Amino acid sequence: MFYLLLTEDNSYPGADYDTQDFPSFELETLSGKKIVNTNINDKTLLLNVWASWCITCRVEHPYLMYLNKKGIPILGLNYKDEKEDAINWLKKYGNPYKDNIHDYKGSLALDLGVTGAPETFLIINGQVVAHYQGEVNETIWNDVFLPIIDEKRIF
Repeated sequence: MFYLLLTEDNSYPGADYDTQDFPSFELETLSGKKIVNTNINDKTLLLNVWASWCITCRVEHPYLMYLNKKGIPILGLNYKDEKEDAINWLKKYGNPYKDNIHDYKGSLALDLGVTGAPETFLIINGQVVAHYQGEVNETIWNDVFLPIIDEKRIF
């Protein structure tokens, strides 16, 4: 079975399509504004887990900038990062996010099942419908997220 998983052309080991409720949380954004899960329960968006210390996040970043330019709403989850480092990183490389949740202790990330950064979640009305562990690029976007987006006619 493991062999089939690795050799299946349409399969991505980092992809998970189990639907789950978005966990309850109460944190602050990088700008210091309080944010709770009810802020996103009726929204459809990508949640991208990132950090200034994450090398792969830097590799992924230009593609997130591209998605933002195309009108895809992205919420950042800044993971186990110093607030000032995250803010400076966004100033240096650009900000593709509508807002950024500052998850310094990683509590929300833990509730989501995050194992590291980057990871990206497709959220529809408070439900996680897809999750990808690793860098989102054109191939991953087209093969993991876009089929769901097209099927559900969102964005």
